[in-house]
Amino acid sequence: MSSTLAPGESGFDTDFAAVVSNQISAYFLDLEGVLDRVDTATTYYQALGVERTDGQEKIKSSFHQLLNLLFPPYAFGRSIPIEINPRIERAFQKASLAFAVLASFTKRKEYDSALQSLANRPPVAENKQASPGAKSPHPRLDSTSPAADSPGSTPVDTGRNLNLSMPKQRGVYTESHNAKSNDNRRRCERFKLKIPARVTGHDRRIGKWHEMTETVEVSRTGVLLRLRKQIKPGTVLYLTFPLPSKLRAHGFAEQSYNVYGFVRRVEPPRKGVRSVGVEFIGEHPPAGFLDKPWSVFRPKQWGGRDRRRPDRHEQIEHITIDYFDESMHSLGREKAKTENISRTGLRIFGTTAPAEFDLVMISCARLNFQAMAALRNRYVGKDRLERICVQLVDKEWPLR
Repeated sequence: MSSTLAPGESGFDTDFAAVVSNQISAYFLDLEGVLDRVDTATTYYQALGVERTDGQEKIKSSFHQLLNLLFPPYAFGRSIPIEINPRIERAFQKASLAFAVLASFTKRKEYDSALQSLANRPPVAENKQASPGAKSPHPRLDSTSPAADSPGSTPVDTGRNLNLSMPKQRGVYTESHNAKSNDNRRRCERFKLKIPARVTGHDRRIGKWHEMTETVEVSRTGVLLRLRKQIKPGTVLYLTFPLPSKLRAHGFAEQSYNVYGFVRRVEPPRKGVRSVGVEFIGEHPPAGFLDKPWSVFRPKQWGGRDRRRPDRHEQIEHITIDYFDESMHSLGREKAKTENISRTGLRIFGTTAPAEFDLVMISCARLNFQAMAALRNRYVGKDRLERICVQLVDKEWPLR
C-alpha cells in the first residue's frame, strides 16, 4: 500500500529532513559528551581524550576532531544555543593548553615527569594538620604553588582539586641580548612556537568568519600564522590563543590571550595557505571597527628608524601591471606609474587594481624589465589615488 502525501510534499523532502534532524541530534550528543569530558578532565590527556602512550599523530587528530565539534564548519552549527557558548569557549581554552603541551616533545616530557612525581607522592591524611612552619617533602603542582604562579607555567584550570601545571621554563621567551641591531629589523624578537589559535574576521559579503590554525612565530608585538582565508593587508583580526604570559600586554591571569591584530603582511598562497603577519593592537579594537569591521585600516606612521634594507628612490617609471589570482589566472592589465622604487620593491599610484589579487607581473619597456611581485600593501592617498606596494620575488629592479 502506498503512502499518501499532502499536496506539494514529496517523499524525498521528508526523508532529507529526517536525515538532517538525525545528524543534528547526533552532533549535539557528541558535543555534550566532549564538553563534559573537558569540564571533568584532571589531566591534559583526559582533556584531549587520548592515552599517555598515544603518539603525536593521535594527539593532533584528537585535537582537530575536538575543534570540529566545538566550531563545526557546516551550517547547522549556527543553531547552537547561546547558553552553551561559554562552555564551548572554556573547552577550547583548556584543549588548546593541553595541545600546546602534548604536541611539544620537550613540554610533554616535562609534563609526564610532573604527573609521575605527583603519582608517587604519599597521600596526606585529611584529619591531620601539618605543624606550623612544616614544609611538605613533595611540593604540590597546583594553581597555588610557586611553579604555577611563575611566568612560563601552563596551569590546567579544571575547577577540581587536582590542577596540574608545567614546571617553570627559564629563559625560553627572553629576548636575546646578543641579537645585532643591523641584522634584526624587528622591534621585538620573534620565537618559533606552534600553538593553536582561533582567528575571527569579518567579510562584507558573508559576515563574521572563524578559522582554526597554528602560529608559526610569536613575539610581544605580533604573530605569524597561516590562513586559508583570503585576506587583505590592513584587515583587523581578533585572535584567541594561549600565548605565554611573558609575551602578553594584558590578560596575564587568563588562560587564553584575546587580542585584536592588524594584518601587516600577506604572503602569496602555497597550496591554498597564506602566511600572514599580524601586529597586535590591544584588547580593544581601533576606532570605527565596530561600525565597519570589514574595513581596511591604516596604522600610524612609524616614527622610528627606517627598517627597510634597500634604499628607496623617488622615481617615476611608466609600467604595465598584469594581475593574477592564487591560481595564476589573469585578472586584468593596466598602465600605471611608480612613485618610488628600491631594488626589491615598488610603490605604484593611480591604479584600478582588482578587489582581490595575490601576484602581479611588472613590465617596464624602457628598461626591458619584467618580474613577478607580491602585494604588500594598498591604500588610497590624500590625493584620492590608490597606491599598491609590491615586493619583487624573482628579480631585482635595475637601479643605476
